[in-house]
Amino acid sequence: MIVEFSLRNYLSIKDEVKISFLATSLKESLSEHNDSIPLSDTGFSLLRSAVIYGANASGKSNVLKALAFFKRFITESFIKSQAGEAIDVEPFRLNSSSVQEPTMMEATFAEGGYIYRYGFEITDKAVSAEWLFQRACKKRAKEVEWFYRDNGETSVHQQGDLVRELVSKKMIRDNALILSTAAQFNDPKAVAILRWLGDTQVIFCSEDEMLWQQAIRHLDDERVRSRITAFARYADLGIEEINRVDNRIVSSHLQYDDDGREVNNVAFPFRGNESEGTIKYFSLSYPIIDALDNGKRVIIDELDSKLHPLLVRKIVTLFNSPETNPKGAQLLFTAHDTFLLGAGLFRRDQVWFTQKDSFGATEAYSLAEYKVRSTSPFERDYLQGRYGATPIIGDLENIFTRR
Repeated sequence: MIVEFSLRNYLSIKDEVKISFLATSLKESLSEHNDSIPLSDTGFSLLRSAVIYGANASGKSNVLKALAFFKRFITESFIKSQAGEAIDVEPFRLNSSSVQEPTMMEATFAEGGYIYRYGFEITDKAVSAEWLFQRACKKRAKEVEWFYRDNGETSVHQQGDLVRELVSKKMIRDNALILSTAAQFNDPKAVAILRWLGDTQVIFCSEDEMLWQQAIRHLDDERVRSRITAFARYADLGIEEINRVDNRIVSSHLQYDDDGREVNNVAFPFRGNESEGTIKYFSLSYPIIDALDNGKRVIIDELDSKLHPLLVRKIVTLFNSPETNPKGAQLLFTAHDTFLLGAGLFRRDQVWFTQKDSFGATEAYSLAEYKVRSTSPFERDYLQGRYGATPIIGDLENIFTRR
């Protein structure tokens, strides 16, 4: 499970930004059942979902892009780059100092009875720093340094024989991570961390085709197909069945006679006849079902785009409820629909905001930082600008006023 993710000097983010799934001690009264998950014997609990609000261009999607980059660079830095190749990282470019400084990303997460804290600092030329710490999921457990890399010098834990050998034989390229390299040589700890990353999916609107292809691949599995079909039926989309026919996806709808009796099933080409919202809902069905069934993580940019607010609310409820989410799956998403703020879905520590300062840099903060009651009208207060993170709209009428 994700505990925290922090980053600095990436895209619109200049100073350090942190998104945390640690549950606070706030006492909340929610209309929906929404319990946090105890983190073994640590005394801490983790949240099942979190949402990020903010104006257009405030940087909320950049937080998710950072998570996607973090995953991609770890999994690909060894196998998809050669010595001397540039790293495709983009620092904050609106400051003359930060554009010359490294980008930092760090994730803390729980996996297999341990809490790992792993991060790196990189420029477009090289990895300047990298670290991995771990501790047992127990109260007062000591955090142990597994390795630490800093400008060419690397220290390795006494039990890290494989990593020490890779370092001593100079097998770690300047533009590749120790973690990525060690995983290729089957280091158990590195393999476990990359497996955890593989169970964390980041989804963007620009990747609709990839998401569609992922969904249809799983229709060949009868169990998954029936689950996806049931997921569609629940949403009242009028769909009875979803099948692959001659390498096409078709949706089956009931046909009625003039007296309202069911007389037939009519098959439609899914992408040709179903709405954009139905297509998106279908495409999201597999990652949502997979996450809830297997305790994985799904991160979605603009979850509310093209979907009815009540459907989005139900998806969030599936993650928040221990009954439908017994394995601790987590959902992080960005949204504009403020209906969700007033729907009794979220504790204050589940709601995050992003906004830019006067120098174009993104900052992020939690609703838990505000001294407001859990029964406060969050939706109204947000729209009135009480929490910031809303657009400052100029006098548009002037554009259309004839002079």
